[in-house]
Amino acid sequence: MEAIVWSDYVCPWAYLRQDRTAILLGLGVAVTQLPYELHPETPLRGMAMSERAQTRFTQIYAAMDEAAMPFVAPARTPNSRLALEVSEVVRLRAPGTFRPLSASLFAAHFVTGDDIGDPAVIYRLVAAAGAAESEIAAAVDRGEGAAGVESARAAALDAGVTGTPAWLVGGRLLIPGLQPRETFTRLVRRMLTRDSFGQA
Repeated sequence: MEAIVWSDYVCPWAYLRQDRTAILLGLGVAVTQLPYELHPETPLRGMAMSERAQTRFTQIYAAMDEAAMPFVAPARTPNSRLALEVSEVVRLRAPGTFRPLSASLFAAHFVTGDDIGDPAVIYRLVAAAGAAESEIAAAVDRGEGAAGVESARAAALDAGVTGTPAWLVGGRLLIPGLQPRETFTRLVRRMLTRDSFGQA
């Protein structure tokens, strides 16, 4: 079985969704990560974190502790568009380096406090993941990343996705938002069981 997950590198729940994606992988489900630009209105230079966003961090810290994931509340919200475009190009052109790049982009924003709206930061992470920086940058400049982000958003909207993270499992089961681990696991196992009976 296959699943798609849409996420944005500036969404803390999308960062935490790596834990839920690990559950899918453990159940034998192949997972494809697609971009979903959560805040296209963010200025290119980013902006200070709103008070409303900061008030949610107590809940987020508790969830991160439960999943044993490091988390440092960011002080700013960067514009994530370039990070999404670059990572989508990497996914398509250098798939073997996509997962380490994706993980490093999340860690840069939610652990080390690097500005993932800064091209220098993004391409440093691309090189560290093992992708050809110049080749990826050229493809992004040609618009391949922009086309990929728009295509992924259209697919998300067709599936009924309105935010991140969101999973589409088996092309039928849409799991919106970060469900509790037990609920998430139960939903996927139930679908796997139904598919197994259907194939019998």
